[in-house]
Amino acid sequence: MQERGTEPRNQNKIRHVHRRKKTEPVIDVIESVLSSFSFNWSNVPRRSRTKRKRELKGNDALPGPKEELLRPKEALPRPKGKLDSGVFDDYLKKIWKNFSEEKKRPFAYLDSLWFSLYRSFSSKDKVLSWIKKEHIFSKSYVFVPIVCWGHWSLLILCHFGESSESTTRSRCMLLLDSLEIANPRRLEPEIRKFVQDIYKAEDRPETKRLVSQIPLLVPKVPQQRDGNECGFFVLYFINLFLDLAPENFSLKEHPYFMKKDWFTSEDLDRFYERLDLLN
Repeated sequence: MQERGTEPRNQNKIRHVHRRKKTEPVIDVIESVLSSFSFNWSNVPRRSRTKRKRELKGNDALPGPKEELLRPKEALPRPKGKLDSGVFDDYLKKIWKNFSEEKKRPFAYLDSLWFSLYRSFSSKDKVLSWIKKEHIFSKSYVFVPIVCWGHWSLLILCHFGESSESTTRSRCMLLLDSLEIANPRRLEPEIRKFVQDIYKAEDRPETKRLVSQIPLLVPKVPQQRDGNECGFFVLYFINLFLDLAPENFSLKEHPYFMKKDWFTSEDLDRFYERLDLLN
């Protein structure tokens, strides 16, 4: 878990392993799914956004220096393209900083590039060593941002430090994806291998068979309106889950608040506007 006000750890390692700038844009997911799914984004209705107009009269048109400092910062328009990993991490740090230490104590999150780096054979051992330093088994929930095939989704590891026989806390995985047509479950084999290797790196007794029995749940969550919103959806998933997650996650109560009507597109727009105003 990254500390507030500090740069993400292992940046030099990530750059060395990845041999690219961290802010390199991810590839558009549409190119990877259109070949398998007959879906046309042009048919998806998009809500038009009105431009805010500001009327300036007389002396108010040119504010003095003091007035300029006192004026609230205006939200920037949402970037037109897909979020790259650098911008995503900057926004995630803002979200994390906005919650109290007590509120986020049961949570942790991994760097947004770690899962992608883990998929590379040459980087796998390094990533597992970095995760080991995060002590994720002491946390109730661990956010794992995933960017694969140019698409963002969110894996949440729930109660991984608990015994599989616990009756009050269900050890499980949640996969939240705003693009259901991309078939989120195609990630399941890699996710289970990822989890198995984490257990192995921590010298825990969980076997491959036990890992295969950990439920992977894919709730029906709100869906994105175009091919570029997935990163913002993941950030909003994290923000809302931090605020609403139960102390003890139970399979009997699933899906809790994670439903198709969890939030509206207007809620997402307001979230982005507030997010850009955070320090």
